[in-house]
Amino acid sequence: MRCRFYMNQLTVALVVCLLLCGQLWARADSGVTVEARREGDAVVVEARARLNCDVQLAWDVLTAYDRYPEFIPDLKSSRVLTRSGSTAIVEQRGEAGFFLYHFPVEVIFDVTEVPGSTVSSRAVSGNFKEMTGHYSLSKDDGGLLFTYSGRLVPAFDLPWLVGMPAVKAAVQKQFAALVREIRRRSRPQDSSNHGR
Repeated sequence: MRCRFYMNQLTVALVVCLLLCGQLWARADSGVTVEARREGDAVVVEARARLNCDVQLAWDVLTAYDRYPEFIPDLKSSRVLTRSGSTAIVEQRGEAGFFLYHFPVEVIFDVTEVPGSTVSSRAVSGNFKEMTGHYSLSKDDGGLLFTYSGRLVPAFDLPWLVGMPAVKAAVQKQFAALVREIRRRSRPQDSSNHGR
């Protein structure tokens, strides 16, 4: 009985630690906000950030699927298997999670693009029963609004208390990495590089 009590306390402490660390990650990536909630077996995640850059530059980073492993942590490979106009089949492999809880990501996506505006994806195979995502770029008075909404139902066991913070942290890490790469590429280049 006492052992079960201590295990419950340890689980609660771990969840609190995950949530606090997630908040610290959010502060480290200024302007990035991520929210997650459970809907039955699914985890629904929404993220947003404001960018001060050209839509085309943000679009180029967002759709450079083959280059994702260069700037997205824990993503081992990402490659376009086929492309036809505004649709593509993209395979991604890696690991996601946070702190002590990690899970593999092996997914093939059917991706549909609306140039300069949206990227929608749906997992067609892999270790998720359902994995849909929608990225959007829209201009307004505050600059460029970059948003993501996703719904994930893993085909593996996702513990209720630890799983949702881990999925939230994984999405936050990937979204923040995209934001950082867009901001990095939008910074003015050193004058010694002009004309090259």
